[in-house]
Amino acid sequence: MHIPGLERGRDIEGDLMGASEMRRGRWKEITAISLYVLLWIAANVWINNYWDIIRRGELKVLVCIGRVEDINTTELVDQLLKVRVLTGPLRGSLVDVENKFTGRPFVDRVMHIGDKIFLQIPILSEREGEIRFSKVYMGSYFRSGFLLNMLGGFGFLLLLLGLKGLRAIASLAISGAAMLFLLIPALIRGYPPVPLALLISVSVTLITFLIIGGFNRKSLAGTLGNLGGLSCCALLAYLSAKALHFTGVDVEFGFLKLGTVLWREQAAKGEMWDFRGILVAGMMIGALGAMMDVCMAIASAVDEVKKANPSITVLQAIKSGLNVGRDVMGTVTNTLIFAYLGSDLTLFILPSVNFPGVGRVYPFLRIINREATAVEAIQGLAGTIGLILAIPITALFAGLLIGGKRVRLTSAAQPISPSHRSEPSNAPPS
Repeated sequence: MHIPGLERGRDIEGDLMGASEMRRGRWKEITAISLYVLLWIAANVWINNYWDIIRRGELKVLVCIGRVEDINTTELVDQLLKVRVLTGPLRGSLVDVENKFTGRPFVDRVMHIGDKIFLQIPILSEREGEIRFSKVYMGSYFRSGFLLNMLGGFGFLLLLLGLKGLRAIASLAISGAAMLFLLIPALIRGYPPVPLALLISVSVTLITFLIIGGFNRKSLAGTLGNLGGLSCCALLAYLSAKALHFTGVDVEFGFLKLGTVLWREQAAKGEMWDFRGILVAGMMIGALGAMMDVCMAIASAVDEVKKANPSITVLQAIKSGLNVGRDVMGTVTNTLIFAYLGSDLTLFILPSVNFPGVGRVYPFLRIINREATAVEAIQGLAGTIGLILAIPITALFAGLLIGGKRVRLTSAAQPISPSHRSEPSNAPPS
């Protein structure tokens, strides 16, 4: 029986429930943004108040942050700086710092008023809270504040996307925590790098897919495809590192050969890390982000095709995944190659430079045969090949898991039967 008043009441009730859900969703977004802003402020306060006391034998050195207040300089030999100490027990003090020039522009730093720098202050004595010191040394620029603000802006843009953005931030935080607090400590303790990196990478992938896409076959297919691609990348990188005699210690950190320093430190302790394995693990992690992107894109595409056409077969689902993978492959492989090329662009300029009196001392063949350069090349190639192989692997698992499941048919998604196809009418138009 048709009762207009009852139906109208149900419509009003549905509208009220929808409005209530929208209000709850807005409050969740407001709460998330407020918590994020509070965390960002707390991180800013913590970073901008950093100071520490380090020991060098019997000597104690105060490391703190300072800001350049005044400059007396000849601009040729050195700069005499007046620096305000911003953190630590000497906070508020005005100290003199000498910035000597070496004549090498790529090393010398010309300071300006307002620049923030690290200060190293050797402590002579401490009596009743008063610190005596003689000379203050200038350290590197203080860059953490700007980096934190950049990171904060990135997170805020994600939050503007709503719940999906919040999930992306959560997955990013979990991924970073897994790398910093699981992978690094385990490597220091001497666990095998390649299996460890593979296990953590797959775990991070699964958690990320569960947060973004939920607990379903799509997330499982993407994770299995990622596992296959990373395994291929690891195998190829390991074989290449062995064939090209990579040591894993030719890693430059500024002007410091970081790998060599770590090797000497471990050798002095009578221990030895698997530097080649750490190198391969780094190659895997470098390709992880792009591989996750491709695997989830293929699994999501197959899932949408299955929803649109529930009668699709497993083979058709696999073909759909492969078609999507071919389109994605071209752009994502460029992403990896350009990322690795861009990180060493200066190195590739050297073969074209004519140095006075000696000519081209860095031919391309010599550059490409350096271990550091060859490592970058293998990293890009191994990651890209692993990414390409991840496409058919993901399409296969997505086709088997998603294409083979039964879907309840609705009025919006009904298979087209030959008996229901409309026949062309020969009747003349009325």
